[in-house]
Amino acid sequence: MRTTGTRKTTWTAVAIAATALLTTTGFAGIGAASPPLHEDATASAAVRALTSTDNLATHSIPTHFDSVMGYTPLRIDGILVNPDGECSSPVPLPIEFDTSCKAHDLGYDLLRYASRSGAELGPWARKSLDTQLDQRMHAACEARVGEQARTKCFVMANIATTAVAGNSWRQGYSTPITESGLSYGLVGGGAALLAGAAWLLRRRPRPAGAMT
Repeated sequence: MRTTGTRKTTWTAVAIAATALLTTTGFAGIGAASPPLHEDATASAAVRALTSTDNLATHSIPTHFDSVMGYTPLRIDGILVNPDGECSSPVPLPIEFDTSCKAHDLGYDLLRYASRSGAELGPWARKSLDTQLDQRMHAACEARVGEQARTKCFVMANIATTAVAGNSWRQGYSTPITESGLSYGLVGGGAALLAGAAWLLRRRPRPAGAMT
């Protein structure tokens, strides 16, 4: 059998793709930002609630969030979200990811709220939100009928979460900022290469940010 050789070739492709992702997006030398001396307590509590097993309650949102961020979070599928949020991606993503993306957008807006209030949250917050997005996307894939359909969904989840994790790394896990489409496209392109190599393995990909 030549399975070992095939997998070796595939993992070589993964390594090459990872190198390309790191090189083209400029990850090297950025690192994680230093924790802030003070954090906005209400935003911190809201992020912790949003990323916990408990549903985030409306009263958990900071009092002035609406006026600062310009919208009121709504509950969709039992989850508080940014109603105008979306899955920003260089490639089309499954409809199952829509609510997860909207919740992730709300989480990022909580980070922006804290920053605008003068008490930015530490790297833990953005990492937690990205991990939650990864877990929710992969959980959504589990609902698909048929192994092939689920595997394709997992691959798309990996494309999305690899791009998100890469962008967070580039920005030092600090308050999210909007970048040019070129920068995001490079991240997404590298993520697509990684996910494409994973598809060749014909196995269910592990969630990129799953906690052990």
